[in-house]
Amino acid sequence: MPRRDAVLLGTQRILAASVGLLWLGGVLAGTFVMGRYANSPGQPAAPPLSWPGASRVSRVQDRQTLVMFVHPHCPCSRASVGELALLMAHAQGRVDAHVLFLQPAQMESSWVQSDTWREAERIPGVTVHGDLNGREARLFRAETSGDTVLYDTKGGLVFHGGITVSRGHSGDNPGRDALQAMLLGMPASRTNTPVFGCSLFECKLGDRR
Repeated sequence: MPRRDAVLLGTQRILAASVGLLWLGGVLAGTFVMGRYANSPGQPAAPPLSWPGASRVSRVQDRQTLVMFVHPHCPCSRASVGELALLMAHAQGRVDAHVLFLQPAQMESSWVQSDTWREAERIPGVTVHGDLNGREARLFRAETSGDTVLYDTKGGLVFHGGITVSRGHSGDNPGRDALQAMLLGMPASRTNTPVFGCSLFECKLGDRR
């Protein structure tokens, strides 16, 4: 092979190898960023220790009351609603459950009634509400979509946090395990967990009329 052709071939191989390394580096960087995002919890909440008297959510006296706050267009929260369905399957008749979907004043009801809303509506024993201007979320100091609180029959806070182990991830997790134990009258290993979801009040996903 002539020397010039050999040099050209060598240069092409070096360029091909460089491009391959750059591509691999980009893939690894993207995977790292996505993994870090998926495992980064949202802003923690500090719900009131006693059920807020100004709440319009009904609280029954003979069962514990669970409330989940959801942004209707947060993709992570479909997993939270799915975990709630599993929880309710084990705790029917033991808890009065509500899912409140944020509804900004300028948005119509159709904007709130997303696929996640319809999934929540299908869960037996769960009542779904639109939360106009996030009034209830602010009363309970919820910050992140998927934030869940449980109050006992006397109106005392017994749990707050999320029921997924990462953003959009379904499966066994400490939050659901703790809630299930509490509702079945067994000791729970923890009373709060991180919430993995979009910001309730800053999430812009799906913000359209």
